[in-house]
Amino acid sequence: MAWLKRLFAGQSMALSMMVAAGFLGAGVAVAQAWVIAGLIADAIGGAGIDVLWPPAILALALIVLRGGLSVAADAIGASTAFRIKQAVRGRVLAALAALGPAWLDNRASGAVTATAVDQVEALDGFVARFYPAQILAAAVPLGLLVPVFLIDLPSGGMLLAAGALTPVIMGLIGWRTGVHARSQVTAMKRANGYFLDRLQGLPTLKLFGEIGRERDRMRAVSDDLRRRTMGVLRLAFLSSTALELLSSLALALVAVHLAGSLLSGDGLALSEGLFVLILVPEIFQPLRRLGIHYHDKAAAFGAAEAILEILDAADGLPAPAESVSIHAAPQLVFEHLSLAYPGGRRVALDDVSFTVAPGEVVALVGESGSGKSTLLSILLGLRQPSSGRVLVDGVPVEGRALVPAIAWAGQRARILSASLRDNLTLGRPGASDGQLVDAVSAASLGPAIGRLPDGLDTRVGEGGRMLSAGEARRLVLARALVRDAPLVLLDEPTANLDRDSEAAVLSALRTLAKGRTVLVATHSPAVVAMADRVVRLERGRVVEDRATGASEESPNG
Repeated sequence: MAWLKRLFAGQSMALSMMVAAGFLGAGVAVAQAWVIAGLIADAIGGAGIDVLWPPAILALALIVLRGGLSVAADAIGASTAFRIKQAVRGRVLAALAALGPAWLDNRASGAVTATAVDQVEALDGFVARFYPAQILAAAVPLGLLVPVFLIDLPSGGMLLAAGALTPVIMGLIGWRTGVHARSQVTAMKRANGYFLDRLQGLPTLKLFGEIGRERDRMRAVSDDLRRRTMGVLRLAFLSSTALELLSSLALALVAVHLAGSLLSGDGLALSEGLFVLILVPEIFQPLRRLGIHYHDKAAAFGAAEAILEILDAADGLPAPAESVSIHAAPQLVFEHLSLAYPGGRRVALDDVSFTVAPGEVVALVGESGSGKSTLLSILLGLRQPSSGRVLVDGVPVEGRALVPAIAWAGQRARILSASLRDNLTLGRPGASDGQLVDAVSAASLGPAIGRLPDGLDTRVGEGGRMLSAGEARRLVLARALVRDAPLVLLDEPTANLDRDSEAAVLSALRTLAKGRTVLVATHSPAVVAMADRVVRLERGRVVEDRATGASEESPNG
């Protein structure tokens, strides 16, 4: 709740305007009730139309004014909620970027997506409706009771007693609503993760004939989410029903009491009795509004737990190191580098030490799981070593300090759903057309791009649809060329390619390696052959560090 309230930091003016509109509306309601009560009393007393129409016009004007205040409050609430959601979503995305892929490895991507999208949207009701209603519900009923007490003390006492029961009812129902809401958020995250996983694996499921069975499982997951969502809504409606019942009972008791007072002739005027009766629903209106939006609070609580899991994890990271400035191919020194996975499952790196000379191409080889990709991820700042350090040109670096000097191409050719130009300039937004053309030519992509309808401005689908696997891999290398960084990190650049595609990628690699320090994790003999040195890893340890024949001929050696 404290975090949800802090969302209004910087939005105090908007919150004040929403609350002020509510208080003004309550004041207008008192005036409206007084005018309508007098109008009805005059009509019962036989007053003519010339007496009745001025208060009737005034009552209509007050109704319009009150409606305008309500619309204004809703508009301010909607715009405030939009700004807050935008800020929270930005914080979540920044936190995910700081945490990096290593944090996401143990979490379902669908659940994280649901937190960044659906759960942030769930804050809307709390910001725009529940929290302002909570403030008004604590003050407006007490303010409206003042004229009731002044006119008829017993009526005020009955309404005060009924109002005192409201927090008890809301507390009991709200506790159960919160439990169900957290359960519903968990079910939503699980459903998002399940559906995304099945969508990504649809070709495999279809090939193995599992579509029918998965359809039944998806139906079960959907039904579970539906039941939990309906459970939250049932409890929310129960709170509204309880408040309506309490309001109706209070109105009935006050009406019976006022009727007795009027019949006994104890001095209460008809207009005063009508004024109190008209004001009773207005006293409970803020409480009813709070009950209607109580599920918004429950939804926001569940969302806040999911959001804070990400934000708190990012807050626990060490302070980011200052970026290093490198303008030429650097020297890399790995000193006794070790890294253990959380929980002590196994050691990823164990006392790794070796040196990469400036402008040298070093191939990291070894079986899958030997630590090649982990070593690259430390340079990228995606993982933190348990011990040891990395020196760049003799200067220790840590975290993401080295990232501005790195061009990177991973095992999977990550192509965004955007134009080829946007994909090529991802690491260097200001690159000129000439630089793009040179990079495309060096990566042997010219003919492939020439076949596309709009050339570099052609939009490619998610994952590089419209491009073959080899073309997508060469596009990633062209992106690294456009980046023009002095340090290049490559992870299996030729994996799963045919001979022709591999030859084209190797040609691009030779161009990329000129004048740069290159570390490439690979299983490919062809990539090893073009390297200056080979460092072999086994179970996280360096078992071989040797020069190759290429080092004698390479312009980088």
